[in-house]
Order: sequence, then structure tokens, then C-alpha cells
Amino acid sequence: METNRRTNRPDPPRDRRQRRSRRRLREAMLALLVAKGYENITIAELAEQADLNRATFYLHYDSKEQLLVDSLEAQFDELVAAMKTHGAAVPPWSPAMVDDLERIFIYVADNAELYRALLADNGVGYVAQQIIDYIAAVDEAQMRQALPEMELPMPLELLSRHIAGSFFANIAWWVTNDMPYSPRYMAEMVHQLCLQGVAGVIASTIAEQGTA
Repeated sequence: METNRRTNRPDPPRDRRQRRSRRRLREAMLALLVAKGYENITIAELAEQADLNRATFYLHYDSKEQLLVDSLEAQFDELVAAMKTHGAAVPPWSPAMVDDLERIFIYVADNAELYRALLADNGVGYVAQQIIDYIAAVDEAQMRQALPEMELPMPLELLSRHIAGSFFANIAWWVTNDMPYSPRYMAEMVHQLCLQGVAGVIASTIAEQGTA
């Protein structure tokens, strides 16, 4: 019997049916995205792939963009939940964050076909923004928990969006360039950029090697 994740109680039969329909539509979206690309997917194909009718699709989603965002967020929710099983959420500057970042890169590598298809499409700017919003919200929540009393020299929302945008850009580059570095290496480099920034990385290199 399915349970509601928020209340931890069994879902009524109607709610269970709705959850199953949404799950089937999410699975259909991800399968079709890999098979034919986002721009080529129609609502009719999504409904057929999910073995549902168009009316059921519109009962749950207003558009295929909304379904795609929901499909990706459901996967991200599972990933974040899996990371939390390894311990409490850690802020971006913690050394333990490298392990969490590595898990994310491993997850992306395991789903490389999906993300290549997504990033290769010209019509996913809206979706990319939603992904960045999701990452920024997770980062902001972690930093608010770690820094409850501190006043930063810039808005926390701005800082979290900077981290999220940079992280998304590095994932996109890594996937579309056939993952030339290991998940661990990418995690370490992204974490170093998070801690030092571009200027800090260059300054430390100059300090170690001297000026040209």
C-alpha cells in the first residue's frame, strides 16, 4: 500500500490512482526524451506511452514543460533523500560536501543519456532555469541551517543562486563533453571553485608557481 510521504499515512484509493498516473507520465516523459528529444514529444505521445488518455494528462499537468520539470524534480528529490541517509545535510563549504557532490556526478553519469538529450535540445531554457532554482533552494536551506545567526555581506539568495548556476554549468559541460574527468575529480574541482572562486584559484596557482 502506498503512503503519503508528508503524513506517513496510507493514501486514499483516489490519491493512489493519481500518484500512479503522475508516476507513469513522468516515466513516459523521461523515456521519450531519450528516444526522440524534448521538442519532438507531443502530449498525445506522452499519454499513449503512459497508457493514459489526454484528459488524464491535463488533469495533472498544464503542459509538457510542467511535466518535464516535475519528472526531473522527482528524481532530484530522491537523490537529495539518498544523500541525507549518509548523514545530515552539509553546507557547501564543508569538506564533507565533496562526497555529496561526487554522488551527484555519479547520478548524472548513470543517467547520461537523459541529460545529454535534455541539454542538446534548444527548447529547454525554461527547464534549465527550474533546475537552477531547485539547486539554489537546496543550497539556501543548507546555508540558513548552518548560519542561523550570521549576517553575510550579500543576500543569501544571491549567493545560493551563484553556486547553483555555476554547478549547473559545470554539469552541463561535463555531460555534453563525454565526461572527460571522473565524478570524484569534478566534485573536488567544483568544491574548490565554491570555496575559493575563480580569483582564489588563480591566486593560489600564482603563489605556488610564480608569475609568468
